[in-house]
Amino acid sequence: MKRDYFIIIIIFLFLLSCAKQGFPPGGPVDRIPPKIVRTIPLPGATFVDPRTSVKVWFSEGVIPASAKDAVFITPYPGEGVKYKWRGKRLEIVFPRPLKKNCTYVITFGTGIKDYRNNGMESSFILAFSTGPVLDKGEISGRVYGIKDAKGIDIWAYQINDHTDPDPSTKEPDYIVQCEASGGFLFSHISSGLYRLFAVRDRAADRIYQPGEDEIGVAFRDVLLSRKSSLHSDNLYFKVMKEDTTLPGLVRVVPVDYNHLTLQFDKPLSSQQIFSPDSILIVSTVDTLDTLGVEQFYLDPINSKIAHVITYRQKKGEKYKLKVKTLFDEAGNSIDKNYSRAFFNGSEKADTTSPELVKIVPEPGTKSANLRGLVHLIFNEAMNQIKFPDGFFLKSDSGKLLSGSFQWKNPAEVLFLSRKKLKSSSTYTVEIFGKNVMDLAGNPVADTSFQFRTLNKDTLSEISGTLFDRDSNAVGQIFVTAMQIKNPGLLYTQILPAPGRYQFTNVLPGSYTIEAFRDRDGNGKYSFGKPFPYKPSERFVVLEDTVKVKPRWPNEGNDLILP
Repeated sequence: MKRDYFIIIIIFLFLLSCAKQGFPPGGPVDRIPPKIVRTIPLPGATFVDPRTSVKVWFSEGVIPASAKDAVFITPYPGEGVKYKWRGKRLEIVFPRPLKKNCTYVITFGTGIKDYRNNGMESSFILAFSTGPVLDKGEISGRVYGIKDAKGIDIWAYQINDHTDPDPSTKEPDYIVQCEASGGFLFSHISSGLYRLFAVRDRAADRIYQPGEDEIGVAFRDVLLSRKSSLHSDNLYFKVMKEDTTLPGLVRVVPVDYNHLTLQFDKPLSSQQIFSPDSILIVSTVDTLDTLGVEQFYLDPINSKIAHVITYRQKKGEKYKLKVKTLFDEAGNSIDKNYSRAFFNGSEKADTTSPELVKIVPEPGTKSANLRGLVHLIFNEAMNQIKFPDGFFLKSDSGKLLSGSFQWKNPAEVLFLSRKKLKSSSTYTVEIFGKNVMDLAGNPVADTSFQFRTLNKDTLSEISGTLFDRDSNAVGQIFVTAMQIKNPGLLYTQILPAPGRYQFTNVLPGSYTIEAFRDRDGNGKYSFGKPFPYKPSERFVVLEDTVKVKPRWPNEGNDLILP
């Protein structure tokens, strides 16, 4: 009996020691994505029976709901497609026989996930034909600006009658999902003219929802033809959330008898011209009695606010103000139903001194640019005529630096020294209120501050040549270098035409380089519009990261606009 107990104890200890070996409870974390290992019919098969179903085997179990939402069949076989599961096998059963002599493409997207939430690394495309020929058309490209693009679909619409397809009302003819890097590939699609969009289809209903889904508009349509080419590449996208909400005027506040502030419900575009003619102010008692507008400008700090400098208002007079033309950052014009507001004329005079609300370079900085640019923003409109007599930029030896003034608006001014500043040197800015005053003559407080320039020995250069495949293209070309660790550090050069670009006095670090051609001349990248269709502007991103070392110019960073 004792011997039996002894044997049992030995066996228990042995099993316990075995249990302690290997990975901790739960095992290693599963980071292996699922993949498709077998299909019926085989990829590229021809003469497939139209009455067939499609069977797909995965390398591991996947979440059925994720697979259903990430399987795209083109041409669309109609409602009633069934998805039947048996372990790792998925069977797709069509509601009716497939078309004869037709190429079908089934895309299994990156949204398919295993039970550890690992998504497929890339889309799997199963193409087969119910006839003797398999279509061979291909379109490839990439979506930029997104760290993980797995949630982005590329929709392709075949334009048979040259009618613009509306993605908000019509399902696409072909769908493929992006890889994490943004790359995508359509294969085995038929000849024809196609329009493509990049869409984050949040509802997974294959219908674009403006204001909810992000969308990218291609810069051109794609023609696949046996006479020309069945392959098209370098189709690039940037996605955005389309803003269709019109801006509206919320209220008008009389600051004093010469100054009004206009508050809007969304930011306005700083690219537009703020003309006094855009504002009409009339008395509600006598509509022929208008209040003149001298200046109208956007607040440099808060783009939901605009300022109006008027002639002297009548005390207690009730006025109606109407905004004629104004646009938000998305290009939407002001809502006509919310373009009017009422206010009572102020009797208050402006007796408050203006304030400096922003200074660049910031006082005390030790890495100011050598360009000799000083940027000042005030909280109200300033007297531009007297200003140059009250602003001084001095070197560490006390020498006065000459330069030019540029007023971006009545409250924002740039001073640019005629000569570049010296490296690793201290400079002083002095502002004397005797001559620096607002329109009412109120002086700003005397101000003095210092900044130090950066060490030019730590700087370098980035250069290259920009080419354009479209010899008939127009518009300036904006080339930008952005430091990866500090996205706010940008260097921009504007080229009048393709050619060499060069960034000088560049701080060390790793940079991305990109360029776009400003077709519409608004000075910023235009994303286009899905419907009514307006193509985006062409852009290119340098694939390699540019590493900048002190005193070591980085050359040969060539860019080719598609």
